[in-house]
Amino acid sequence: MKNILNKIKINSYTYFFIFICLICGYIKNISIIFAICLIHELGHIIITKIFHFEIVKIEILPFGGYTTINKKINSNINHDLLIACGGFISQFILLIFVYLFKNHFNILTYHLIIEYNFILIIFNLLPIIPLDGSRILELLLEKYFSYHKSYHLIIYISLISIILFLFINYHYKLDNYFIITFLIYNTIIYFINYKYMQKRFLLERYLYDLNYQKIDSKTKNIKDLKKNVYHYFKENDHYVSEKNKIKESLYLKGKTIDK
Repeated sequence: MKNILNKIKINSYTYFFIFICLICGYIKNISIIFAICLIHELGHIIITKIFHFEIVKIEILPFGGYTTINKKINSNINHDLLIACGGFISQFILLIFVYLFKNHFNILTYHLIIEYNFILIIFNLLPIIPLDGSRILELLLEKYFSYHKSYHLIIYISLISIILFLFINYHYKLDNYFIITFLIYNTIIYFINYKYMQKRFLLERYLYDLNYQKIDSKTKNIKDLKKNVYHYFKENDHYVSEKNKIKESLYLKGKTIDK
């Protein structure tokens, strides 16, 4: 537990958000929000530990948190989905707990917990990077599309969702500017990191013997590789394994890899 606590970091945006809330006198409100955020992240942590992944960092954001996990990109999609849903599971458990013991809460506190819990659940379900909703949607896309296509689709969906979020919140309060800036920044960073993530995705498939759920022998392009699927490329009258195709692809780009 002490090791986990040492990995908790407070995002710089969060300090600014706390400062604004304290000036405005929302001490109880901010306390409840952060308690819910910690419980949300606890859900991710518990499921992450169940699958024996290493937790690198837990970053507390103004409206949630982000748990960085040391694991392969090519990990089991279903396991990743459970980890992504862990925060919502813990929040629903909190809702049940608060409802069962509502007589022990001040009426205002009770309603604030319920309200903020639902707000954070709905907000984090939005398909905007880096919210859990975008992660869940991207993992669902990876079940049907290549890693390359899923990565780009979630960026487009995130940008469209940000525009819709801007349109709906046309009244522009200070906290809306704050949230929108954060979401745009993370979507841009996600786009910039594509080349690095794609190379890491390919190198994992070349260097490690991963567990695949099925085989595809109709692959035509290196960018068509899917998670949990081992691919073969048909060239003339024979098939080439994806490991050899990846090695060939990286070699042609002037890079050498050794197993």
